[in-house]
Amino acid sequence: MSRISNGQLVIAFLACRLSSEMITIPGEMVSYGFDRFAVILFAKLIAALLYLPVIFITLKFKGDSVITAAFRRNRAFGITAGIIMSVLLSATAVQTVLSVQRYVTDTLLNNIVTISGIAVITASAVYGAVKGLSAVTRSSVFAAAVFGLLIFLIGVTMWDKVEPDYLYFSFINDRSHFLKTLISEISMNSEILIFAVITDELRSKPYKTVIYYLPILLILMEFLNMLYNLILGPYMTKVEYPLYIIASLSDIVLFQRLDGIDAIVWLMCGIIKAALLIYCIGRIYTVCSNKPHTTLAVAVSGFLIFMLCVILGSDAGVYERMTKIMNSGIHILLGGVVVPLVVLIAGRTKQRGRVKKNDENI
Repeated sequence: MSRISNGQLVIAFLACRLSSEMITIPGEMVSYGFDRFAVILFAKLIAALLYLPVIFITLKFKGDSVITAAFRRNRAFGITAGIIMSVLLSATAVQTVLSVQRYVTDTLLNNIVTISGIAVITASAVYGAVKGLSAVTRSSVFAAAVFGLLIFLIGVTMWDKVEPDYLYFSFINDRSHFLKTLISEISMNSEILIFAVITDELRSKPYKTVIYYLPILLILMEFLNMLYNLILGPYMTKVEYPLYIIASLSDIVLFQRLDGIDAIVWLMCGIIKAALLIYCIGRIYTVCSNKPHTTLAVAVSGFLIFMLCVILGSDAGVYERMTKIMNSGIHILLGGVVVPLVVLIAGRTKQRGRVKKNDENI
């Protein structure tokens, strides 16, 4: 098994989070431009708490993932945990593929047939998952480089369109909307599901990934939010893909407009996230079956996700309902908190049983 570094996983997680940012509809996310700065900060503080159950498992079981720790506790228990995590990962993968397909249709290829877009995105993700975790994380480094180039070019070409007056302070006078926005922001952190499955494939201590990742993510998200506000201002709530709109407004001799680069970045990030999710499903099969990581398991997972995308993507109403469910953060709560806590408690129970048995023998 090829292990990866914490730095590689951090960059891959940033790509995953950027793909979630791509599908954010600002009109549903904010009422006041300045509010989301506070939302992002609180969301990252809460995310740090959500990672704790998985971190405790890695510390208690010497780097084992949630699935590995559960399987070592009891085979049936491990398989049950694996099935639950696979369902949650599959749901997240379906949402990711459909969101990327929708983005491609809205920005790049208006006439593309839905099933064709889904097929290409899923096939690319499956190919990445088959190549392995190391290959996917290397791809994320390239995506990060292109994203950095995009931000640099936007800074060069759009500095004269910045309006500092758009950054006005506003009190949070709609607490219910603020809470809804906060929950939606937290729900985007689906990387915790990936983290719960692949911690035993890290070279160093897994908790270091979280220590590096969350502060970098906080800075990046606050920076993007500031960019949206400085350039779009009140119009930010009227557009579906703010960074794409900003890139399309740029004027640079070499590229004319930067929206093409922006679309490439989001497309790569979406495929990377889908590849990681499919890889994790294959990884769960590997742990629960005691077999080496097989191409067949990944391919079957990819095919099932493709079929679900075709079925769910054919009805816009179904897609919207699914998005609302995912925006509630239920998958984060179950896969990132509940399952790890159950595994952690089960591990402590088994350990106490062993101690009691040893005392009786003495």
